[in-house]
Amino acid sequence: MQTFKQYIKEAPRVARKKGQPAGSDKHSDLYTDENPKGTIHGLGFKDVKTAKASVSKIEGSGKTHAHKIQAAIAMEQRARVMGKTAEANVYRAYIEKMKKITKEKNKWKSLKVYLNKKKK
Repeated sequence: MQTFKQYIKEAPRVARKKGQPAGSDKHSDLYTDENPKGTIHGLGFKDVKTAKASVSKIEGSGKTHAHKIQAAIAMEQRARVMGKTAEANVYRAYIEKMKKITKEKNKWKSLKVYLNKKKK
């Protein structure tokens, strides 16, 4: 019988769609980290307490706004797939909070563009 490590070494991950290269922008897999350089380590959804601690880690990670949202969305989806709705809702609340910040940022960005056009 093979161990999990042996199985993983013998069966490398294959892209989901025929002809789609690994690392493609259109590729989506909840459990594969194709670019581990930017990973926020120590996130989880074992229970609500762990999910809240993970949200705190995401907030304090120093990553970009978009990166934080992406990490929270991945964790929310993973929790939902595992049937942990309470834990997924912790991530969803954070995502909704970040959406408000995104809207505010975009509003200011639009205002800057408008003012710059008006100067010309």
